[in-house]
Amino acid sequence: MSGDDWVRITRHWCFTEDRTRVVPETSPLARWLHWKPGDLVKRSEAERLGAVERDQEAEAKKAAPAANKSRTPAHNKRR
Repeated sequence: MSGDDWVRITRHWCFTEDRTRVVPETSPLARWLHWKPGDLVKRSEAERLGAVERDQEAEAKKAAPAANKSRTPAHNKRR
């Protein structure tokens, strides 16, 4: 399970009729049980199906390039 971010499910989640997303079991759109409390699910799958919100801050960190902290270009360094 290492390498990916996992979330533990805390409530029952059901597929909708078209199986494109999950909703709480109390929703009138719920059709088929998909996850039960205690299940471990990849965060990417839970986000894709709508069970958890996307972590905007984490996505921004992944997308942002590393800051260049050098004051002068590397080719000007003396050896």
